[in-house]
Amino acid sequence: MAVNISYKCPTCGAEIFWNAEKNCWACEYCGDSFTLEQLEAQGAAKAPEEINKDNVEKHEEVDTDEYKSSTDGTVGSDLVKYTCSHCGAEIITDRSTAATICVYCGNAVIMGEQIIDDFSPDYVIPFKVPKKDVMEAFRKFSKKPLTPKDFKCDQIVDKMQGVYIPFWLYSGVCSGSINAEGVNVRTWTSGNYRHTEKKYYSVFRDGILEFERVPVDASSKTENDAMDSIEPFDYSELTKFNPGYLSGYLAERYDENSDKCLLRAQERIENTTRDELKKTCDYDTLNIHNYTKETNIKDVKYAMLPTWLLYTTYKEKPYFFAMNGQTGKFIGNLPIDKVKLAIYSLLGCGGGFLIGALARAAGLF
Repeated sequence: MAVNISYKCPTCGAEIFWNAEKNCWACEYCGDSFTLEQLEAQGAAKAPEEINKDNVEKHEEVDTDEYKSSTDGTVGSDLVKYTCSHCGAEIITDRSTAATICVYCGNAVIMGEQIIDDFSPDYVIPFKVPKKDVMEAFRKFSKKPLTPKDFKCDQIVDKMQGVYIPFWLYSGVCSGSINAEGVNVRTWTSGNYRHTEKKYYSVFRDGILEFERVPVDASSKTENDAMDSIEPFDYSELTKFNPGYLSGYLAERYDENSDKCLLRAQERIENTTRDELKKTCDYDTLNIHNYTKETNIKDVKYAMLPTWLLYTTYKEKPYFFAMNGQTGKFIGNLPIDKVKLAIYSLLGCGGGFLIGALARAAGLF
């Protein structure tokens, strides 16, 4: 059974959810809205330190042969069972799920055991993009010339889910140095001859780059490239974690620890350090012979960051779309109509000839 970490409306007692559009908790029954400070002042909010292993009921193991895992990308094959504390319905979900919604009563179910002790996040960025804006953005995104007509975006977009994805945020310093060959090229014309002169330079650069909160997603179920692509997040809105922000959304706790994700963080940090060193070199071309680096991670924080995710299939081929739930940045690959592609290709090849023929027929030249 999952402990039901819910926030109650101080006015009417109904359950309230985080409202991305209003940037606060809102009650759908009486219409009142509240900040976290107001809820805490009225005793209507549960602080993270109130959740501990003594008052959190554990999940039950599930025979995975009995249940089929979801294909929407949010549930894997390693399943556990909770019970909704509101209606008593059985909830089958992935072991790393930290928050979900009961499909029977619509109650927010936050798995307390997934956000305590080592799994307790330090920070969260609350959702700012409401679902209606996600739907509109997806409709615009999908209306491309080569998108098949039977790709029903209005039906698909309803499956878009708001998910808090776990991230590790790495801070520290990286020292790096490059040995390279710089080349400058000068060309000029003298009489009927064109001359080219190349000058070669031995280049050495070194420096130290301080970095703060480099994000790496900590879920094995999300695509790393996709999570990198929806960056950046605005850290000015990073706030101390409170489980209430998860209410009304899905959430996953990390299943890849900070040590496992460290290599990805180091690669990003060291590539950026190299690029910053290259920016100090003003040559036509720069050929790096050797790059040495040393990264010192001084601090790691655990954060929940907002994303809108959609996994769908079209003609048995999977497609994935994602939106930054804070900034609205949208990424994904749409299916392509092969007939439309062939027509556009023919127009591209023959368009110039056709336009020229029409122009000559009209006596333009």
